[in-house]
Amino acid sequence: MRVVVTGATGNVGTALLRWLADAPDVDSVVGIARRIPRRGADPAYDRADWHGLDLADPDAADRLATIIRGADAVVHLAWRILADHDRAAQARTNREGTAAVVRAMRQAQVRQLVYLSSAAVYSPGPTGVPVSETWPRRGIPGSSYSADKVVVEDMLDRAEAATPDLRIVRVRPPSVLQPSAAREVTGMALGRFAPVARLLRGRLPLLPLPFRSITQVVAADDVADLVGLAVRHGGAGAYNVADDPVLTPAELARLLGGRHVPVPAAAVRAVLGVTFRLRLQRLDPSWADLLLDTPVLDCTRARTELGWRPHHDGRTLVTQMRQAVAAGTGASTPPLG
Repeated sequence: MRVVVTGATGNVGTALLRWLADAPDVDSVVGIARRIPRRGADPAYDRADWHGLDLADPDAADRLATIIRGADAVVHLAWRILADHDRAAQARTNREGTAAVVRAMRQAQVRQLVYLSSAAVYSPGPTGVPVSETWPRRGIPGSSYSADKVVVEDMLDRAEAATPDLRIVRVRPPSVLQPSAAREVTGMALGRFAPVARLLRGRLPLLPLPFRSITQVVAADDVADLVGLAVRHGGAGAYNVADDPVLTPAELARLLGGRHVPVPAAAVRAVLGVTFRLRLQRLDPSWADLLLDTPVLDCTRARTELGWRPHHDGRTLVTQMRQAVAAGTGASTPPLG
């Protein structure tokens, strides 16, 4: 089996390359990234054939079609998570980049696509009540990240309708974590405040969040496992993926070495807004809405149809991230999606 992975140097991409390297029925892995990783940066990278390509380039579809011709599956992970004050560039990467992948698959006649979507594609749900893959997917109002996920899934709906033999899997996780990417994840979330996290040895003495901000996380290896199973089974449709348990603000604060301080949602948005405008950190105010309004996921379908089981506990994962922050752990390339 020959598998092509876009965004292969990212958080999930690195974990997926490890999974594919150990899969006995995968004999060829092709990695696609804007910047080809240096040899030796990660053992998983050395087992893939690499191509440098920016999916937002005008000729990306034609170049990608040449690369993927003869592949059994394409796994599309490339994504720009943050706008970084350049919304147009974010949309080009996410929307036009995915459109280029679909066009390339048609040209190359590759018939299976596994796309890394997100829990943020769902409309807000009842607090704490898990939703299945049939929950409405109109996204979280005001979030550019969520809006792009909705637009892309709509695009994939049209692609499936126009090409009936195209099989598309949509994998929908919450926040994806792995300790090896702790430095990059902390920098993305805290911006210029990131060095303080290490000074505090990963502890967060106070966690100011509303009571209703319950959280799910998932290990990158568990997402990679689901993606790999989807490729192997040649399936289609959407699959939620998350690690147990759901974390309350109090539990999350405890795991981060501090205590929860209840605050109104408006206060969280206001702080993010001011610090974002001052370019002190990279999260715009809509990320507060993502935290508060993204529903909890029911992962029954992944378990029953693909035999997926989580190998990580969300509490342990958060603790490992905290320890990795304290140690200054970081991957050789940034998590792109």
